[in-house]
Formats: sequence, C-alpha cells, structure tokens
Amino acid sequence: MSIVQRHLAEHEERLVLIEEICIDTGALVLDTATDEIYFSADEVAHKTAYVTVFQAWAKGTIKGTAEQVFVATKSILED
Repeated sequence: MSIVQRHLAEHEERLVLIEEICIDTGALVLDTATDEIYFSADEVAHKTAYVTVFQAWAKGTIKGTAEQVFVATKSILED
C-alpha cells in the first residue's frame, strides 16, 4: 500500500469513528428510517462530542495528530 493510500485509509477511518461518536453524543442525529444524518442544535452535545473525540484520540482509538482530529471533527460538525 502506498503512503497516499495509507493516509487516505487513516483519514477515512478517522472520519467514520468521529461520526459515530458525534451520533452517540447527540451532536448528530441519525434517522434510521432513511439513513440520513442531521445536525443537532444542542451546543452541549457538540462540546461533549469534541471532548469524547479527544478522549478517544488520547486512548489511541482514533489515529492522527491532534490537528487532524480537530479538523475532522470540525468538518463533521460544521459542514
């Protein structure tokens, strides 16, 4: 696997894990009937998502640098 493919795979895995955490914390809402994901207006849930994501990063569950994790979390919660 080339370095580019490895970086893309790590980035994709990071996004999936962060999205799951955002759903679990209520920052994102998953409509199971349509598989659509919606943004939550709950600011506390957004803050909790950031905290939970960085706890997972600190434990080694999410790979990457702190900046990569922050940018990925921000892109999921603010896009």
